[in-house]
Amino acid sequence: MGTKGDERRAQIAKAAVEVAAERGYYGMTIQEVADRVGLSQAGLLKYVGSKAGLLSVALEAYDTHNEGVTYIEDKLALSPEELERSPALMPEWYRLLARTNLRQPRLTQLYLVLRAEALNPAHPAHDYYAQRCMRLRRYIGTVPWKLPPEFATPDQVAALSMTVGSAMDGLQMRWLGEPGIDLVETWARYEDILFPLPHWQGYR
Repeated sequence: MGTKGDERRAQIAKAAVEVAAERGYYGMTIQEVADRVGLSQAGLLKYVGSKAGLLSVALEAYDTHNEGVTYIEDKLALSPEELERSPALMPEWYRLLARTNLRQPRLTQLYLVLRAEALNPAHPAHDYYAQRCMRLRRYIGTVPWKLPPEFATPDQVAALSMTVGSAMDGLQMRWLGEPGIDLVETWARYEDILFPLPHWQGYR
C-alpha cells in the first residue's frame, strides 16, 4: 500500500480508536467509522476486511504509541557500565506511563474500555488482553531493574509490577470518569504509598 493508502489507514486507525473508546467494540459500527473518514462501508472494508479487523487496527494503534516499551528497550540496549549510571527504575517507568497516558487520553480510554469488555471469553479481544498481560509480566520480570533487595526473582518483580499496574489502571479509570483529577499529580501521591521513602531511596 502506497503513501496515500498509508495515510488513509492512519485516518481509519484514528477514527477506530475514537469510536471504540467512546462505545466499545459492541457499540462500534463500521458505518460510523466510515463516516468519520469519508468512506463508504465497502470502501472501509477494503482496508480492514471486517469489524474484527477494525478492532485490530485500533489495538495496533495503542501498541504503536507505547513509550513504556521504548523506555525498557533503551535500558536493555545499555552496557552494564551505562546501566549503572542510568539504571532502569520502576517508579520512573510508571511516571513516564502516567505522563504518556495524560497526553493520549483516547488511547488510554480505548485500552480500559476494551479490557473490561474483553473479560467475556467470546469477545474478539479476549485473547489479545490475556496474552498481552501475561507476556508483559514475563517481560517486566526479566528487565534489570534497580530494586530493593527483597525483589530478587522475576516472579517477585512481576508481582510488584502487577500490583503497581493495577493501581494505575484504577486511577486512570477515575481520571477519565471523574472531573478534577490530575493524573500525574495524583500518581505522585500514589508513588509515595507504593514506593515509600526512605526504603525506596535510590530506587526511584
